[in-house]
Formats: sequence, C-alpha cells, structure tokens
Amino acid sequence: MLAYVSKMVPLLCLLLVMQACNTDKTEAPVLDTEIAKEYELDLWETLDNNTRTFQIRANTIQSQDCLNYYIESSISRKGSSFEINLGKPQIPSVCERGIGTAKSTLDLGTISNGTYNLTIKLGQIVPSTGRLLVSNGSFYLSILNPIGFRITHNNLLRVPDNTIWGYIGYDANALPVVTQFFTDLAGISQIIDLPKGYYGHFNLLESGAIELGNAQVSTDRPIQPILRRFQANEKDLEKLIQTYREKHGQSVFIRLRNTAGKEY
Repeated sequence: MLAYVSKMVPLLCLLLVMQACNTDKTEAPVLDTEIAKEYELDLWETLDNNTRTFQIRANTIQSQDCLNYYIESSISRKGSSFEINLGKPQIPSVCERGIGTAKSTLDLGTISNGTYNLTIKLGQIVPSTGRLLVSNGSFYLSILNPIGFRITHNNLLRVPDNTIWGYIGYDANALPVVTQFFTDLAGISQIIDLPKGYYGHFNLLESGAIELGNAQVSTDRPIQPILRRFQANEKDLEKLIQTYREKHGQSVFIRLRNTAGKEY
C-alpha cells in the first residue's frame, strides 16, 4: 500500500503543476506579436476657433453592417504619459444603414512641445508602448512593435498659420473660369512652400500634387486643389469667393478652409 501511495504522489504533484500552468496561461496577457491587426490608428490635429488639439483616431479594419458602430475606448494622462484603452466595436442602439468601420476619436488636447510616453492597450493583448514627439512642425508617433493594430501615418505635419486650402470643382466647359479664379486668388495670396508629407487635412505628395481626403470633397465634379498662404484682409477673400458663386455658381463649386477653423 505504501509503495502504491509513493508512486501516486509524484503523479499528483505533476498534475497540480500542469493545472497551475494552464491557469496562468488563461489569465496572462496574450504575448503573440503575430496576432491579426484589428484596428487602424491615425494622427490628426483639429483646427477650430483658433485652437489646435491633437487627436488619435481609431477605426476597425473590418467593416461593420451599420455606419455608426463605435469603438469603446478611453484615454488617461499622468504627467507626460498617456494611456489609451481600445475595446470591442459596439452595436449602436439605432442602426444607420450602410457598411462602414467602427470608429473612435481619442482627444489628447492641446499638447506642448516635448516627448511623451504612450501606451495602447487592447483587452488582454500585451500593451504596446512608444513615444510621441511634439514639435512646432509635427507630431511623430514611434511604436516599434504595435500589437493588434497598425498606424496609418506615424508622422503628422502641422499646417502653418495663415494657410488656406481646399478646392474648386467645375464643369468641363468652365475651365476658363477656373483659370481666372486662380489668377484673381493669386492677387490676394501667396505661393506657400511646404515640406512634402501628410498634414491630415491634405497630403502633399513628392510630385508636388495636393491630395485631399474623400471625406473633405463634397462634389462629384472634377476638382483642382488649392493651397496658398493668405495674410490679407479676410473680407477680400470672402468677396472674391462670393463674386464667383454669384456669377458662376452653376458651373463652379468653391470650398476653402483656413487654420483658424473658418470655412469659406
């Protein structure tokens, strides 16, 4: 009998150790760095009422069956450290019909120049840590190994003050009107030479072409982008746009913004 018990004790100890290991695996964060990417994160600077705030905008990579799905999320700050928590997509109480991604906007507020620690948590996945570098010219997010998400643009250039941008949409037979508008606009504004890159509100390509986001273009006509420095009397710009709208409103469509948050 004693011999039987002595044989069973090591076996029971082994089973207890295996059970403890299984329990630890269940409760520990997921460490697999090859986990599928579930979210996209992008950088954005709002320009409203002469106030600039920095945001990180998140969306699911996979589309949802309502346009107004949202991501349960939160953000907290302690000194120079930010922590972002992203949960699962949430079903809206009333479905806005259509196919789109779930979204969330994480507002970090007005941030002074400097270096900040940033931690991003996705449920039980091990947190991703990195640095946010803020300067007069850009926001730069460095995360060496983002787990469960990807970053669309890790460098956001800041739109300089006194910049106007937008587009003029036009009918095919209105090209002479478009040409004259650019001539008149040049009389009250200046060429602006900006570094190439992503500015959020527009993208300045290496070729020098100006790329506007689809969400910012509210016309199905051909468009010509506009990017200028404007330091003259604002009423001169308003008058110019109003004149073209009154005379050529059926054939051209003008939309401009400035860094104070005003839309023309």
